[in-house]
Amino acid sequence: MVQAVEKLRLVSDTQGIVSPDGQGIVSPDGHDQSGLNDRPTDWAEIRNYRRLLRDALTLAQEARQNLTDAQRRIATLEHLSRTDETTGLLNRRGFELALETALARVKRHGEKGVLVMIDLDGFKAINDRHGHPVGDLVLATVGTILNRHTRFTDSAARIGGDEFALILTDTDDKGAKLRVRKLDQILNCSDVPWNGMRIPIRASFGYAPYGPRDEADNLFAKADAAMYDRKRDRAVSPQPILTQ
Repeated sequence: MVQAVEKLRLVSDTQGIVSPDGQGIVSPDGHDQSGLNDRPTDWAEIRNYRRLLRDALTLAQEARQNLTDAQRRIATLEHLSRTDETTGLLNRRGFELALETALARVKRHGEKGVLVMIDLDGFKAINDRHGHPVGDLVLATVGTILNRHTRFTDSAARIGGDEFALILTDTDDKGAKLRVRKLDQILNCSDVPWNGMRIPIRASFGYAPYGPRDEADNLFAKADAAMYDRKRDRAVSPQPILTQ
């Protein structure tokens, strides 16, 4: 529609407009062209043409605005489809797409990275004792901590009920150990205030470095196995509720 309007505008510019005194047709350069056409000037036709042109321009502007609004709505829906509602992090679908992108970059540019798996300890006991709203508050707090302590180039996600995952880009094994250790300390020293109590957050971490030859499924399995090894080593049991 916009292209059609531009053609109409071009026709108007090239054919001339009515002179200010209403006596003839004036070309775009200001010369009188009334004598170039033997037929009488149809003023009603000219006014109708102008009205149609104005209507076409209005419709084109409305169509452009509608297209912009539709694109924004689509972008919002795409974002929501990749986002976990409780934590604001990526959901599993969004994380799988992010990991696919990260592995593709590794293959193209030879970068290194690390996949981190995190499983909350004793989370079922929190839900059973205090209810799901408190469990959601714990999940949201974990999401805030992970988002705050990862870089813009990293990816953080809640991929299951009490399972989280991270992609630490451009990180080698040595750097991964330091960063995972720091996150482990921060998360396991955190708690959530609730109804005069402080509910401690406890979690087990496992990670697996990745390179150009790694695939997503195998990488998930390695990081998951490392996380459960850590959980068994700690002999985790449901955590007590600490009073203030």
